[in-house]
Amino acid sequence: MRTLIVGILSAIAFSTSSLGMVVKEDGCLMCHRLKGLSVVDKNNLIKDCSIKPSLFAHSIHRNVGCTECHSKIEEYPHKPENAKVNCATQCHVLDPSTKKPFSHEKIFETWKESVHGKNYEKAPDIYPYCTYCHINKLLVNVKELEALKKGLNRCYICHQGKEWAKDRLSHVSSRLEIANEKNGFAVGYVKTRRDGWEVVELCSSCHNDKKKMEKAIEIEGIKNRFKKEKILHAVESYKVTMHAKMLYLDRSDTRAADCLDCHTNKNGNFHDIFRGNNPKSSINVKNIEKTCGRSSECHPLAEIKHMKNFATTKWVHMRPVPENIGQKVVLVVQYIFITLVTVVLTLATGLITLDLIKNLRSK
Repeated sequence: MRTLIVGILSAIAFSTSSLGMVVKEDGCLMCHRLKGLSVVDKNNLIKDCSIKPSLFAHSIHRNVGCTECHSKIEEYPHKPENAKVNCATQCHVLDPSTKKPFSHEKIFETWKESVHGKNYEKAPDIYPYCTYCHINKLLVNVKELEALKKGLNRCYICHQGKEWAKDRLSHVSSRLEIANEKNGFAVGYVKTRRDGWEVVELCSSCHNDKKKMEKAIEIEGIKNRFKKEKILHAVESYKVTMHAKMLYLDRSDTRAADCLDCHTNKNGNFHDIFRGNNPKSSINVKNIEKTCGRSSECHPLAEIKHMKNFATTKWVHMRPVPENIGQKVVLVVQYIFITLVTVVLTLATGLITLDLIKNLRSK
């Protein structure tokens, strides 16, 4: 009992004397490595603040010190609001191409101009910040993919530090589409960060939230009834298209367009998402042909044959309520197909069940 009391008093004394001390780069995990470390935010929601050191050591940001991003934290215990990150801050990590401190500033500036960033300061609870989408995932395991194994072997010819070469390749490959090989042939591509359906799910987490979208419409001052309806039903109207059905059947199918394939520019940085009336937008009438014909797996003739009307039809985001005879026909065929599949599967299941019962009785 005496030992317990002494331990508690020592902990209190230590924490009291620690107030005002500057946090060292290797000191943050003293607290954050504790499982279950949480805070309650202003909405009375519990936020997990614990970090697994073993996972962080294999993540993209493993070489970046905590306070290089969380620059407002200068003492501990720190205030939760001081933990906010400015993703445009320069890192101590050097860009190998320029030998200068690395920064996401260019990407950050693009985001600030985009539909997601321009009104962020007005409503930070409505619009996504960098950390909403980027969650510091683990590096790609280069030993899992045959194509990367071969690349790694080539690296070892010159770079004797095998762990260094593996680390560099893991980092670079986390941003590339990598061919899956079978019998020496490419049989598809792996989107190493998120597959197509994960992108759809990420975007849907906001765009399927009616209250959030209504608030965004109010902030942006959109009055047109049809534009409002288009925004509110964006997810629903995408999920009835062939693009969505192809992704649903095969999440890794790169021929099927996810949200980023259409709503970002071909040579952009995946943060240049603008409203359709903006000349910078990938879905602007001046850019739509290039967007739809952005790869050989999409619609390569769209730009060559100037298929602007094809690209801007309502088939890309087909309205849940059909507007014309063509959409009504597609909807009817879809219902017939679903009904036939359901009937066939039900009858097949019934026959198998009856046959199983018959066999059991005969024994």
